[in-house]
Amino acid sequence: MKYSSDELKSMKPKEFRSLVRKGAWTDVSLEVCQGFSQANMVILPREYAFEFLLFCNRNPQPCPVLDVTEPGEVHPKSIAPDADIRTDLPGYRVYEKGEIIDEPTDIVKYWKDDLVGFMLGCSRSFVWAMRTANLSWREYGPYPTSIPCKSAGRFHGHMVVTPRAFFDAKSAVRAVQISSRHIYMHGAPVFIGAPGEIGIENLGQYDAFFPRRPVKEPPKPGETLLYWGCGITPQIAAMESKIPFMITHKPAHMFVSDLMSEELAIL
Repeated sequence: MKYSSDELKSMKPKEFRSLVRKGAWTDVSLEVCQGFSQANMVILPREYAFEFLLFCNRNPQPCPVLDVTEPGEVHPKSIAPDADIRTDLPGYRVYEKGEIIDEPTDIVKYWKDDLVGFMLGCSRSFVWAMRTANLSWREYGPYPTSIPCKSAGRFHGHMVVTPRAFFDAKSAVRAVQISSRHIYMHGAPVFIGAPGEIGIENLGQYDAFFPRRPVKEPPKPGETLLYWGCGITPQIAAMESKIPFMITHKPAHMFVSDLMSEELAIL
């Protein structure tokens, strides 16, 4: 069954997650449940959980923690108590020793009682606020950078960012102000300037690793480029650190929580 853009935006999180759980929606979650916060996800064996939590604590802009489950617990009780992290995301990625081995639509067959789920804030949540402020921009999708993350135990790697081009400086300043209120959704940009300064040489080009990065025209003179930390950073860390086993969301296939974005914003 197909849904219009308006139908997707007006859905409540529980309704959307029900569609996902039944396999009726396996596409991206970018434009669903307007105003509700979305989350990136990482699932790890208990053995690695503390080190990853420390990694998030040391790198809060790409990895802001919304919720952490008990080992074996499938319900993210702080953000959606009736949800099931094994079935309620439209797409998953399974990593072994830093390699993607599967991209299933549920992870029931991979589930073990020692697994711990981490729900990390997503910039889709402050996008709603920026649209309400009548801002316009062009989003380029996620890019790996040369910015090193702070290591924690076996976790190390480089930050992934989401660049957005704003058409004038006033809009860019307003975007910084708005996103700064949403520290659980990556907060303020991590960089402002030319992409090459942080190791991005192919801005606007397609990359198969990031399925929602279409080819787009390069920035135009007078535009301001802002770069936000991205919740795909743990996937790069898994690859660079060769973590034995990790499950994540598939990029752009996020978990939709029961919390409104404004509930998590700084007043």
